[in-house]
Amino acid sequence: MKKIAPFLLSSICTYVYANDSFLGYTNCSALDLAHAQVSLSLKDIPKDYIYRTQHYSFLSLPIAKGNENYCLIINDKNQVIVDAIPKMLSNTCGGMWDKKESTPVWVDDIAGGRGLVTYFHYNTSNTLKNLNKNNISNIEQQITTLQCQLSSYNIDDVVELNDAAFYLNQLGHPKVSLEILKKVIQLDPNRTVAYLNLADAYLALKNQSQARSNYLIYANKMKKSGLSDQIPKRIFKYL
Repeated sequence: MKKIAPFLLSSICTYVYANDSFLGYTNCSALDLAHAQVSLSLKDIPKDYIYRTQHYSFLSLPIAKGNENYCLIINDKNQVIVDAIPKMLSNTCGGMWDKKESTPVWVDDIAGGRGLVTYFHYNTSNTLKNLNKNNISNIEQQITTLQCQLSSYNIDDVVELNDAAFYLNQLGHPKVSLEILKKVIQLDPNRTVAYLNLADAYLALKNQSQARSNYLIYANKMKKSGLSDQIPKRIFKYL
C-alpha cells in the first residue's frame, strides 16, 4: 500500500447546526453542513472510528447531504470539524484510525477492500515538515486549516503549533508563523523556544527591533534554565 500525500478539505470557519450533537462545533471543512443528515449518533460510533490518546481525541462520522456521502473527521477535544472526505457508500466511513501512530492518521479504504488506501494526516506540523516551497497548494491548505482552528487550540497543542510555526517560517510564510507563535506564547508564556522562533519570524520580516527583543527574551530564559551553552551562536550578534 502506497502512502498518498495528505489532503484536507479546508475553508472559512463556520458553525455547525446540522445536528444537535455538533451544535457550536467549528466547521473547518469545505463542506456546507446545512441540511446534512448524520448516520450515527456519537454514542454509536465504532471503535475503529475513534482515536484517543493523552493529547488527541478524534472521531470519524458518516453523513449524507442530498445524494452525496461524506465522512466527517472531528477533533472532538477541541470541538472542530477538520475535514469532510467524499465517500462512495452511505452510512460508513470505510476506513479506520491507525492506532499505532502517535498522531491522528485516518486510513481511508476508498476501494472497499481492493487495496487502494489513502492516508490522511491530521497533525499540521508533521504535514508541513514534509513539504517544500513548491507545494504551494498544500501549504495554503495547511495555513487555512491552522487559521480556522487557531482559536480552539489549547495548552495541549503548543508543541504542534510551535513546530508548525517553525516550518511555516522555513517555507516562506513568516507572517502566518508570527500569528501562530503569538497564540503559543498566549497559551504558554514559558515556552522558551517559541521566543526564538518568534524572533526568527520577525527577522524574516526585516523587523530587527522585535527580533532582537525576542532573541533577548529567549537567551535570558535559557540562561535562567542553565542552558547558556545551547543558545545558537547565530543570535549572538543580536544580543
